[in-house]
Amino acid sequence: MNHSLFTKNLPLIMALTLAIWGSPFYVRAEPSAKIKEQLTNQQNKIERINKGIESQKTRVKAARDHENSILTELETIDQNIAAESAKLNELKSSLIEHEKIIAVKQAELSLALQAKEEAKQHTQKRLSAYYKMGPMGVMNVMFSTNELPDLLNFREYFNTLLKYDHQVIKEYRQKIAVLSKAQQALQDEKKALVAAISDIKEHEALLAATRQDRLALLERVKTEKTLYKQALHELEEAADKLTSTLKVLKKEAASQQKVTIRRVNAKKKRPTNFGFANQKGKLDPPISGTVITLFGKNSEGKFGITTFANGIDIKTNSDSQIRAIYDGKIVYAGFLRGYGNLLIVDHGEQYYSLMSRAEKFFKQEGDAVIKGEIIGTMGNQAGLLSEGLHFEIRHGTTPENPLQWVNNAKLTITTPP
Repeated sequence: MNHSLFTKNLPLIMALTLAIWGSPFYVRAEPSAKIKEQLTNQQNKIERINKGIESQKTRVKAARDHENSILTELETIDQNIAAESAKLNELKSSLIEHEKIIAVKQAELSLALQAKEEAKQHTQKRLSAYYKMGPMGVMNVMFSTNELPDLLNFREYFNTLLKYDHQVIKEYRQKIAVLSKAQQALQDEKKALVAAISDIKEHEALLAATRQDRLALLERVKTEKTLYKQALHELEEAADKLTSTLKVLKKEAASQQKVTIRRVNAKKKRPTNFGFANQKGKLDPPISGTVITLFGKNSEGKFGITTFANGIDIKTNSDSQIRAIYDGKIVYAGFLRGYGNLLIVDHGEQYYSLMSRAEKFFKQEGDAVIKGEIIGTMGNQAGLLSEGLHFEIRHGTTPENPLQWVNNAKLTITTPP
């Protein structure tokens, strides 16, 4: 299967998948206006996903219609090829018959020419004998008869022979002329048949080439339709999967609401530099490397939807180690369609870090982590979605620019954040 088109579509799948992380992992008391704003944002994100799904359905239908159109055209081409082949076979049969007739006429012409030549030679011999006798010889033959009637009969017989010879030669000449004309006509017809056969063969070859082109186009359309359907399936499945995941996280959040409230209350007693919120701009990135995707970068996907990057992508060396950016607890660890291998760390105060596309994570849900602890490793970074480690920081439902939280000196950034 051709994966290039699918690879181009996957960034949109990821963007739409990430967009539906619209519910907080832990419940806390918030103003009603804030909740309404979150609900509005969530509804807008759902509408964007639905538009993406409808757009994919339209493309699937268009590809299916295109496929049917090509199939109809191929059927017509096949019918034309069959008709041309039948016509070609008829012309070939006619050519064979003409060649047989030409051969017969040629044989007849040869016989006529031979007979004419024989008659001509016979007449020449008769005339030669006549002239060799000379006038005296003829007179001797004529006067050797005893009676006048015999003399007259001899002269009449001799004249009759000469007339007969001339008539035979004349008839052969006429027959030869007729045969020559017929042979020429047959040769002309043969040339016309050969030319017609050549034209039909060229037309047949053109039809065959057109058919091959249409078959190739049909394969491309079928592949395109399959990829559109697969992308549509990925969008729908990712939405369903994340909805189920959020339901589980909401239940967990409800059970930890009291703990969250205690943390908020205890914050007043802690030093001013304590807690994740006070680490902005001081955190080490989870991995060193080059930032190849910036936060908030809009891009026009193949499906006609503008996407928003909720995090950054960091390209690094294979086997590089991934470290926790701050103390926290693993609230999700596993494969998620549209993300790949995903790890979510709760750092308290509704701050979360998300990392995906690692070859392996060493932590499980419920595990505690400390700042700088090795939690995973990178492998081959040529993933389906993009290259490198995908890294996000979220505050509740809102994604924040990771480059504003981490020490940029430990990253290579080709474009200013």
